[in-house]
Amino acid sequence: MLMKEMLTNNIQLNWLRTFEAAGRRLSFTLSAQELNMSQSAVSQQIQLLEHHLNQKLFLRANRTIQLTDAGRSFLPLVQDSMRQLNTGAAQIFTPLNQAVVEVNVNSAFGVLWLAPRLHRFNTIYPQITIRQLGTNWATDFDISTAELEIRYGAGNWPGFECHPLVSKQLRPYCSVANAKRIRQPSDLNGMMLLDVIGTPQGWSKWLEMMELDNTEEQSHQYMDSHATAVSMAANGFGVCLMYDELMREGVLAKQLVAPFVDSIPTEGSYYLCYQSDKDLSDASRIFRDWLLGSGGQRSVP
Repeated sequence: MLMKEMLTNNIQLNWLRTFEAAGRRLSFTLSAQELNMSQSAVSQQIQLLEHHLNQKLFLRANRTIQLTDAGRSFLPLVQDSMRQLNTGAAQIFTPLNQAVVEVNVNSAFGVLWLAPRLHRFNTIYPQITIRQLGTNWATDFDISTAELEIRYGAGNWPGFECHPLVSKQLRPYCSVANAKRIRQPSDLNGMMLLDVIGTPQGWSKWLEMMELDNTEEQSHQYMDSHATAVSMAANGFGVCLMYDELMREGVLAKQLVAPFVDSIPTEGSYYLCYQSDKDLSDASRIFRDWLLGSGGQRSVP
C-alpha cells in the first residue's frame, strides 16, 4: 500500500497529459504540436514520468516510439481519469446555457445502448438536449452535418477520430424460453439463427469455432439491424449474436439471456466519431466525454 501511495503522490498532471497525447499519437513531434510544446519538452515530461514510476513507458528506436507493455496498460487508465476530470470540471465550473447536440446515430446502437442510459446524462446536464438522427447506412453519414456520429464498422474512416464503444466480441443470446431448450451447442440445430447483414463475422464463424457444421438445413433469417435481431430473439423467434455491452440494460435486454459463454471476435464494432480537423462545441465535448467515460455505465450502489 505504501509503495502505491508513493507512486501516485506528487504525480504531475502535465506528465499525464503529455503521456496521453504521446501514447495516443505514438509521436513526440505530433504530441508537441497538439500540446503547443517543443519536442524536447515532451520528451522531458515523459522521462520525468518514467523516472517517477520507475518504469519505461515507451520503446524508442530509429526516431519512432512504441508503448511498452506497461505503457499500453497505463494509457487507458490515464485517458479515463482525464475524461472524468474534464467532465467534472465542465460540470462544476462551466455553466452552460441551453444547448442542443446533434448526433447521427446508428439506429441499433440508439435503441439498444443509448436509449436505456440517456436519462443519466440528462440528470447531470439537463440544459443539454441530445437530438438523435438515426440511420443504418454509411452513405447517410457521408452527408451528415452532425458534430458527433456513432457508426458501425471497422473504425478506420479517413479524417475522423474514432473511439470504440463496445468490445469486438459476439456471443449468442435468446429468450428465456428458448434458453431452456439449449444445453449444448448442438441443440442449436433446428433453431432459427438470426444473421445481421454486414456483420463481418456471424453464425458461420461461431458454429465453426464450436466444431459444428453450418448445413443447408440450418434455418437462417437475415436483417440489416442488430436491434431487429434482438427484438426477434426477445419474441422467441430464434437466436442472435450480440455484443454484451448492448445487452446490459433496457427492456429488450431484460428479455434475453446468453446460453453460452463462448464468443467470437469480430472486426465490426460501434464507434464514436468526429472530424479530426474541427473543434467540438462545449456541449458536444461534454457528451463525448460522458459516452467514453464512466457516465454511460450503470452506477454501482
